Amino acid sequence: MSQTIPVYQVSDLVNEMRKLMEASYPEIWIEGELSSLSTPASGHLYFSLKDETSQLRCAMFRNRANVNRYQAKAGDLVRVRAKISVYPARGDLQCIVQYIEDAGEGMLQRRFEELQVKLNKEGLFSADHKLPIPSFAKHIGLITSPTGAAVNDILSTLARRSPGIPVTVYPAVVQGDTAALSLIQAISDAVAHQRCDVIILARGGGSLEDLWCFNDEALARAIYQCPIPIVSAVGHEVDMSIADYVADLRAPTPTAAAELLSPDNKVMSNQLLSAQQRLHNSMGRYLDQQAQRVDSRYRQLQHPRSRILLNQKQLRAASGRLANAMRSQFRTDKSRINNQTGRLQTQQPLRRVQRQLAQVSVLTNRLRRAQADSISRGRQKLESLGSQLQMVS
Repeated sequence: MSQTIPVYQVSDLVNEMRKLMEASYPEIWIEGELSSLSTPASGHLYFSLKDETSQLRCAMFRNRANVNRYQAKAGDLVRVRAKISVYPARGDLQCIVQYIEDAGEGMLQRRFEELQVKLNKEGLFSADHKLPIPSFAKHIGLITSPTGAAVNDILSTLARRSPGIPVTVYPAVVQGDTAALSLIQAISDAVAHQRCDVIILARGGGSLEDLWCFNDEALARAIYQCPIPIVSAVGHEVDMSIADYVADLRAPTPTAAAELLSPDNKVMSNQLLSAQQRLHNSMGRYLDQQAQRVDSRYRQLQHPRSRILLNQKQLRAASGRLANAMRSQFRTDKSRINNQTGRLQTQQPLRRVQRQLAQVSVLTNRLRRAQADSISRGRQKLESLGSQLQMVS
């Protein structure tokens, strides 16, 4: 029994195709030549991407077109990030573009970002490793093209601001396939010569491709390992390279790098005059203070003979006070000893015994007299009682 072939309505089939394509290709990158560009008043962009054998219709809606920085032009080789879908009204396969960029610059930009992440993880951009830039450079090494505009800008700025700073130019190729190796060799030569205490790595402005040698990984590692501080001055202020991140200091332009390393003679002269005036005023105040101190000390100063006579007078007075004090103390001590001696003599045991014996003798005599008186009174009383008894007998 044969199977029944399904029958689709056109809209159903187109919707099935749209769902299938959107599920299979949710977001992809497509590279090709831009053609048939249309920019209607709606703000949407309609164009085709083609190569030698095929082409693909694309649409970039206004909300995405307004924020995309790349100005699309017919004939450009571009790379787009898009979703694959089907336009139901015509059943055409189309790309819904989210982002568009120049194919060459886009690839270089991704390589730049990948290397930036890699070197950052390794610590090549760390501020802890960056060398201090000298405040007053003694000798400047300049690595750049000897025929470019950057070398003239830097040398003229240094000659105008600080003509006394010597400069050694280490010529190098600053664009093309051999540029990175040439720059690395120039850094090696500057280190080997041991002349300069700071290096300027410079180049004028250009496109991303023109400046690409300054995004070389080997050059970045050479800058990182250089024992001499390096100032990167590559391109214009908006241009950023890997060399800028690794260098010890980044200058927005070559001229700015020269200005950073060269103090203006006029400014330095004014600062010197100001410092000289401050030093003069400070020395004047210091000398005035010292003169006042000398005058004060001079008024306090005495002739040694007067000082000796004064000391002798003070010594005699002190000797008299000491003698008087000693005599007074001697009299006080003698009186105290006499008092203690008298008290000691009165407290001697022999004298106390003698006093007690005298008291005993007195008491004995008194006792005897009392006994004699008592016996006499008893005898008289007895005789009286005898007489009375005789009378009544």
